Amino acid sequence: MTVPEVDFELETWRMVLFRKGPRADEISGEMALELRARHLAAARAQQEAGTLRLAGAIPAPSAALPVTGVAFFRTSEEETRAILDADPAEQAGLIASEIVGFVCPRGTLG
Repeated sequence: MTVPEVDFELETWRMVLFRKGPRADEISGEMALELRARHLAAARAQQEAGTLRLAGAIPAPSAALPVTGVAFFRTSEEETRAILDADPAEQAGLIASEIVGFVCPRGTLG
């Protein structure tokens, strides 16, 4: 990742883009609700642990950008991947995630 040269301090986060998972269409509505609840519980646990700073859903993803949610982790890429791989909704294929680096002025995300 190319980081711009600026006259202030930057910090790097892991931004996670969530999309519809490979098995989402095969999962019943009731099971999808349960998996989403478990996904949110896992996210709250990560927030309490201090590894997840901010996360939220995109209620109306577009065809051009089919992202259903975004999260910002304060962990390495490997640690972030391990957290995501343990997520029940990702394990079931309801959601899929992509990790990208995100650079911003220090303190922007807290």
